[in-house]
Amino acid sequence: MAGEAGFEHRWRHVRLLFLAFLGLWLLFTLFPLYFMAITALKTTAETNLTVPTFWPEVFAFGNFAAVFAEATNFDALVDSFVIASLNTVLSLVLGTLAGYAFARFPRQAGGENLAFWILSNRMFPPVAILVPMFFLFDSTPWGTDSIWSLVILYLVFNLPLATWLMMVFFRDAPPELEEAAYLDGWTPFRAFFRITLPLVLPGMISVAMLCWIFAWNEYLFANLFVGTDVRTYTIVIPTFTHGSQTLWNLQMAFSLIAMIPPVTLFILLRRYMVRGLSLGVVKG
Repeated sequence: MAGEAGFEHRWRHVRLLFLAFLGLWLLFTLFPLYFMAITALKTTAETNLTVPTFWPEVFAFGNFAAVFAEATNFDALVDSFVIASLNTVLSLVLGTLAGYAFARFPRQAGGENLAFWILSNRMFPPVAILVPMFFLFDSTPWGTDSIWSLVILYLVFNLPLATWLMMVFFRDAPPELEEAAYLDGWTPFRAFFRITLPLVLPGMISVAMLCWIFAWNEYLFANLFVGTDVRTYTIVIPTFTHGSQTLWNLQMAFSLIAMIPPVTLFILLRRYMVRGLSLGVVKG
């Protein structure tokens, strides 16, 4: 009895320590989001105080409407959504086909060397391709300041990610199901779309979310390639200034608005995200 009581006492201390650690971790993780939210609700004068405040003296809800004083700011959100969506569709379609080829026909697709070369394109720093890509797109009919310039440019980074993740997902899908379909007289295309593709659908949704979030949040290429005819929300945020004064409240308000699409997509697709990211983790 004494031993059981001592064990329960120690377990209670361990649980309290774990809860304390979890509380500190949540505080550390959520504090930036909290400070962003309260800054978006402050007046300009309060955001420029020497000593920061952790609760608005006056709630300035008008900041969320003020960020759209220029109609182009809303257009920037639309442009970002279109660019991210088009790039995600292209990355997912091409990455799915390439991943299937590397998973089922590795030798005919080019082998591990080609697969690693594709992945290596995701490793080099983005600044390394700025100059050549600028001259390349400048020679195209649509030029640099267009939606398609960013859509194609983001493929350099999203397509390798989509290819490799889809290759892993297809390798985990049992090929025996396709072989059984062949024996029933199914064509390879029918077996792919009716059997294999549904098996990796959660993985495809996970890949789509990762690609979409990268294209949605990208700043470097958007800042250098577009800005006149096409604008993304990431290059609009630094423009909320008044002379030499930074309007932090408007920047935070616009940032919170820009968080709505990815957070909404994650909430709607979270079930598929968890299933997709866990594919291949547990082997039977």
